[in-house]
Amino acid sequence: MRAIAVSVWIFINLVFIGMCGYIYLLWSQYWQYVERQHNQLAGIINNNHNIYSSNGQIYFYYHGSSETISMGVSSNRENQTVKNYVTNKSSPRHHLRSRSNKTSTTVIKKYSQPRFPKLRGMDTDVESQGPRCSGDSSECLASPDLPLVNDKLSARVATYKSQLVVQLRRVLLEESSVFKARGDGNNPYNVQYAGPRGSYQGKSVHELVCELQNKVKIRTLSENDEPFSTLGLSKQFPDEPLLGKPGKHFNTCAIVTNAGSLDGSGLGNFIDTHDVVLRFNHAPTEGYESDVGSKTTLRILNSQVVSKPEFNFLTSALYQGISLLAWDPSNYSSSLEEWYENPDFDVFTPYFKHREKFPDAVFHLLDPRSQWLLWEYIQSHIPVRIRKNPPSSGFLGLALLLPHCAYVDLFEYVPSVRLTKRCHYWDVAEDLSCTFGVWHPLAAEKLLALALNTANDVAVFYDGYVRVPGYKTLGC
Repeated sequence: MRAIAVSVWIFINLVFIGMCGYIYLLWSQYWQYVERQHNQLAGIINNNHNIYSSNGQIYFYYHGSSETISMGVSSNRENQTVKNYVTNKSSPRHHLRSRSNKTSTTVIKKYSQPRFPKLRGMDTDVESQGPRCSGDSSECLASPDLPLVNDKLSARVATYKSQLVVQLRRVLLEESSVFKARGDGNNPYNVQYAGPRGSYQGKSVHELVCELQNKVKIRTLSENDEPFSTLGLSKQFPDEPLLGKPGKHFNTCAIVTNAGSLDGSGLGNFIDTHDVVLRFNHAPTEGYESDVGSKTTLRILNSQVVSKPEFNFLTSALYQGISLLAWDPSNYSSSLEEWYENPDFDVFTPYFKHREKFPDAVFHLLDPRSQWLLWEYIQSHIPVRIRKNPPSSGFLGLALLLPHCAYVDLFEYVPSVRLTKRCHYWDVAEDLSCTFGVWHPLAAEKLLALALNTANDVAVFYDGYVRVPGYKTLGC
């Protein structure tokens, strides 16, 4: 019996040692695979500038005090010999040459925790013959006058879409884990949300768009709002609505992000065919017309652009002759009085100065509570915790235009295969986090935008725009 017991004991130990060895082998193989993927991605980044595009914002953020960092950025775009994967250009654009050695400035915003995704290589080497259409892509792709999209392009677009969605979902999960662990450390606006955390999956475009109409009312400050009425400031707010007389409706509306992936897109003519064109902050059009167009109907400005002297808000022609909407975040439960006494940035002083200087201008201030209604809409359709910061100007623009437009095209809001590390189409500053966001809940927004989209995959991931039907179009 003793011999049998010893034999069993030896056998169990051998099995245990064998299992440990097998687990170690699997673990080492996994980390070798991760290292290979990391090296492959690094090579793609260094050689092709081919990873992630802009979220359309100006500022990057981290947890700490606010400061400005100047970074020398030198572009090697002129020496790039890799084949262009969207437009077969043989030479770099003139405006990139003139900016290649300039110093860029990055403003760091306090009280937020950036999360940089563990990126994987993405297949973006899609062969093409340039932009397919100068008009409505969904219509002209079906035209018999144009060649059918070949199988290789379709397969690559499908692969790219799959990889991008995986990346966005991974960012959501990673951020949610951090937010759960750190609690109020990632809650600078004291968001106390008790509503549902559901999912957009399984819901139709009609359901999602009509829920947006029912749950989110984008409003601007009016003469009857306190404390402005009591303070004698009610006459400072314009009577004319942002988009013309009440009830005015448009057929086509465009939202043009600031994404670096717009460079070389050739989308300018298509953008300018829209009845309304919305742009953001200090994004230029002069010199970039072929890619972003020249028409501007409305600009949405964050309070930093309005309040900081380097943007020349009161004097620059960029902000004149068009409608303007400025926004500044408030705490989640703040009243307008509390926000007025403690804005994130001093948006009120330049706003009132602008109203005095240009009394006929259509310039509105966003009620900051609208932003939190929009945030709640996003969170109610995402099953995990999202960033407790206001949504981006891009998603705000969508909610603003849907009541007035038959459909809204968002250009490079969801990054196409032109996706790049560059944050803005007009400069060479690079940051891998621009697509996913280090302040706004961008990963959640982009996934939800894809769920709201009615355009085909080629239009979204190759041409570069998401199409969302308006409230009236869907009969909400």
